[in-house]
Amino acid sequence: MIPNAVWNIPYENSQSKNRTAYPTQKPEALLEKIIKATTEEHSLIFDCFMGSGTTQAVASKLGRRYIGSDINLGAIQTSTKRLLKIMDENPNTTGFEVYNVNDYDFFRNELEAKQLIIDALEIQPMNVSNIYDGELDGRMVKIMPINRITTKFDLSELIANFPYDIFSKRKEESPSEPVERITIVCMGHEPDIKASLLKEVGDYKIDVNIVDILKDKKVLQLKRESEGLAIIRDNQVVIESFFPMNLLQKLSLDEQNVEDWRQLVESVLIDFNYDGAVLNPTEIDIPIKDSFVKGVYDIPEDAGTIRIKITDILSESLEIEAVK
Repeated sequence: MIPNAVWNIPYENSQSKNRTAYPTQKPEALLEKIIKATTEEHSLIFDCFMGSGTTQAVASKLGRRYIGSDINLGAIQTSTKRLLKIMDENPNTTGFEVYNVNDYDFFRNELEAKQLIIDALEIQPMNVSNIYDGELDGRMVKIMPINRITTKFDLSELIANFPYDIFSKRKEESPSEPVERITIVCMGHEPDIKASLLKEVGDYKIDVNIVDILKDKKVLQLKRESEGLAIIRDNQVVIESFFPMNLLQKLSLDEQNVEDWRQLVESVLIDFNYDGAVLNPTEIDIPIKDSFVKGVYDIPEDAGTIRIKITDILSESLEIEAVK
């Protein structure tokens, strides 16, 4: 018999309980085959384009550890809700943490982010048809993609569209002077992008300055820490207030304009016996559709230190302890 190398696995149809409506979702049966064939229990699995979180979901169910990453906010939100649901249905599964790297979440809307940088650095904007984004202190300014680190590849468009005819004229008039002074603004970068640019335009002397706003955050208003209060009252944990400051800032709201903090919350996790290191929630509150989290929770008799993790609709979290 010739072995069959083709797996006949149906996709997650509209009736599947695992369906998330994420466009690139893969069936759990496919990932289960791959994970079982290539790993053992407690193995560590990494998916750097996690999408709907199928890899993480299956890994969790199979007793594997996992790491997932994605630059898409929708992917993080979808995966987080999916994993929280698994934790709710299977209390023995491990918990997880969501980390924001390099404040990229602050710059999801590239047009708004670019305008923020222009305003913060007081850059004089230029016509949209220009290859530069503006001028600052006699230097041309180019703002690179700011939802990720800048690579040598990102310089290609700039290098290809330099006004080389003007460069040639300036070089002829003043051979010892730079033909252009450029400031490149980025959100982190590969270490050799300046050298790479100079190499590509080797016939012309260019004065290049790199401004990495990850290293100089003082020029920008970046994330603000969330605030919240949870108290113990009548043998219940009561979340009195929650202010996700970064979210409120993006929505142009202040604390006084929030009628019900629960409308800003994606989930509440409570560990009634927090060990001071790892959050192991036994209360998992994830609202469905248009409902809100409860905000009030009964305390079990054997409770010790009570730690609460509140996650807002941007998947940013605050951990606090309940106070008497």
